[in-house]
Amino acid sequence: MPVKTYTQKGIFSVVILLPVLVFCIAMLFVAGVDEPFAVIIFSLVIMTFIICLLIFYKMTITIDDTLLTFTMGIGLIRKSYPLSDISACRPVKNSPLYGVGMHMTADGWLYNVSGKYAIELSFKSRKKKIRIGTDKPEEISRAVNSLISGSMQGAYVDRGNNGGFFLILAMVAATIVLPIVLIVLGSRETKVSFSQSEMKLTGVYGLNIAFSDIISADTMQSLPSIKSRTNGYAAGNTLKGHFRLQDQSKVMLFVKKGIPPYIRLKTSETTVWLNFDSPGKTREVFSRCKYNI
Repeated sequence: MPVKTYTQKGIFSVVILLPVLVFCIAMLFVAGVDEPFAVIIFSLVIMTFIICLLIFYKMTITIDDTLLTFTMGIGLIRKSYPLSDISACRPVKNSPLYGVGMHMTADGWLYNVSGKYAIELSFKSRKKKIRIGTDKPEEISRAVNSLISGSMQGAYVDRGNNGGFFLILAMVAATIVLPIVLIVLGSRETKVSFSQSEMKLTGVYGLNIAFSDIISADTMQSLPSIKSRTNGYAAGNTLKGHFRLQDQSKVMLFVKKGIPPYIRLKTSETTVWLNFDSPGKTREVFSRCKYNI
């Protein structure tokens, strides 16, 4: 028999995913490329939605003499089932709670890109059923049932490509895990070490400050008024990285707000503000700086 192909457009998926994708792209431009954390997170989210669009924009079901195959989108998700192992194919109407996507339901695995209609495949070699979304469930069911025979024998074979599914999982996991990692790393206290010629700040946005570059060193009881981040980390009372003050001057901050004193180091390159969880440690570091200048 000639190969029969049935394609359903994933209108619902596109209507949901495309506006969110556009919004994320707009937010990336608003955040600006100078915010590395925002760039990383929004880039991961954007990539996830692009992959989802490539998967869910259509569903294609193909039937030939031996196989029923469905392909989602560009083919990142593709599965084939031998007709010899299909015991029945019937049109079904999914519960609105099932939604769209790829997930387990009370009726077995569902693969759907739009709408509430699907075909349900039952197999000879296993109890679990498969539902595949389509806008032509009756026509496809008739075509499959006309080909399968009760006398046909065959083992269940689920041949396909799950690359898109695992790629989405990886992107979602990275989107969830990476912010947590960044928050943990960013919240850690900046470490300081000294050599004969410089002091070294290690951690997020760490830098080396040569003693010969320090123009002045003071301790302050309050922070200056901060206007914005230009390339920095801010969470809770922790500020690290590049910031702009209300007077438009640029500074580097390695501070915990609300724990004075603060060390202010003016160098030939920039002004650095620094403190630690312990005021005693802040004073100790300041003393070493003054000694080496």
